[in-house]
Amino acid sequence: MSKPAKNRFVYFDYRGEFPRNSSSPGPPIPYRYVVEVSKKDCDGLARDAAELRRVARSLLHMSLGEQKTALVASSPEQSELEQAHFDTITKAQIYSTLDGAVYRVVRGLDVWEWNPLKEGD
Repeated sequence: MSKPAKNRFVYFDYRGEFPRNSSSPGPPIPYRYVVEVSKKDCDGLARDAAELRRVARSLLHMSLGEQKTALVASSPEQSELEQAHFDTITKAQIYSTLDGAVYRVVRGLDVWEWNPLKEGD
């Protein structure tokens, strides 16, 4: 028997709200992004947890710009997803490199509301 393939990626889930500015008043705009980061760098070396987070932030910066990245990366609602859950999320890829990819989660579906802390309620 062969062993199941090990996951090559780590998935970071970022949720929060972008505040409105004075020129467009109204309620904050909710967001949810999932960042997929390769566990190995371009030389094939394994990345530690701190490096995985740095790469995730870099991918966010390249896809969202500095201002939005500062908000998203400091979001209090951050978690790591299992690949099985990542695979079920309806998402749109907005940026991709060899290091990983950034996805915007499509709203209006049950997966938008999924909260691991509330499971089992």
